[in-house]
Amino acid sequence: ELVVFVVIYFVTLLAVLGGFDPWLLVPFLAWLALYVAALRFFVPRLGRVAREQADARSLMTGRITDAYTNIVTVKLFSHARREAAFARAAMGEFLGTVQRQMRLVTGFEIVNHALSMGLIASTAGATLWLWSTGQVGVGAVAASTAMALRLNGISHWVMWEMAALFEHIGTVQDGIATL
Repeated sequence: ELVVFVVIYFVTLLAVLGGFDPWLLVPFLAWLALYVAALRFFVPRLGRVAREQADARSLMTGRITDAYTNIVTVKLFSHARREAAFARAAMGEFLGTVQRQMRLVTGFEIVNHALSMGLIASTAGATLWLWSTGQVGVGAVAASTAMALRLNGISHWVMWEMAALFEHIGTVQDGIATL
């Protein structure tokens, strides 16, 4: 659904803007190329981190569950600090993967916002310049700027859906490797 929606929206956007003036396509095509490059950079890395995070989560959960399931044996034969350090080490490993994931997500968000703001500014600038020279009307300025603003929201939606998809794939790959 996502891919079909985005393709239809983008093709329609290009057809409408191309009808106003072919120069209006330049900011959108440049944005698309940079956005695809950002997706190709960030999404596989998010999948890898998700796989590592799933493994670390399993390890942490297993250690904590093991300690509580066998609490009588642990209390009888183990030292409390040793068990706490054992569980804390697993929590630290898990937290490390969470921090790596959040750094990637933050970088992805920054790039996405920068691309969106660049698209809006360049589209508004190009249409205002074309309008000031009399090549397009006020409707083209309003329509192209509105399309750039809408694409801003769509790009965030696509980004989160793609990231979630690859995170789920990473989790499933970790589960398959475990089994």
